[in-house]
Amino acid sequence: MIRNRILEIVIFLIDYAHRQAGRLPDTGDVWEALEAQGYSDDEITSAYTWFLRRYETRPRRYFSVFPKSASARRVLTPPERAQLSTEAQGLLFKLQQAQVIDQEQFEAVLDRLSLLRSGSVGLDQAKFLISSVIFGEADEVDALTVFDADITQSDFVN
Repeated sequence: MIRNRILEIVIFLIDYAHRQAGRLPDTGDVWEALEAQGYSDDEITSAYTWFLRRYETRPRRYFSVFPKSASARRVLTPPERAQLSTEAQGLLFKLQQAQVIDQEQFEAVLDRLSLLRSGSVGLDQAKFLISSVIFGEADEVDALTVFDADITQSDFVN
């Protein structure tokens, strides 16, 4: 899924900015590395454009020194922890800490989890949910069928 791949590139850009003490990633610095990892020009362009657009109005807040730890963090409930793999939980908190998602988007991802049948959501499935919220496609409830081919409309919570 292209959204997941774009999210992966956004995460790469965030990690790059963090390693470079908040310096904005230059396309020349990262383009070849991303192509070597198998990303297409369109995916890289889409992710980089989104990344720049998202933070062009807040460069000081985002690209300032990254805090060593969060001052406050939402704790997942036991049912939420049971529904998310450790890797998926880590990704969700990483994106919140890096300010890619805000508290409202964090909660929107958890809300979408409640629509799924029981079972642990892995990293790829979490990327799908997160990218649908980030890239404005959170209303596509039918897309959740990617998790389980046997899901019918009656399985969704109204």
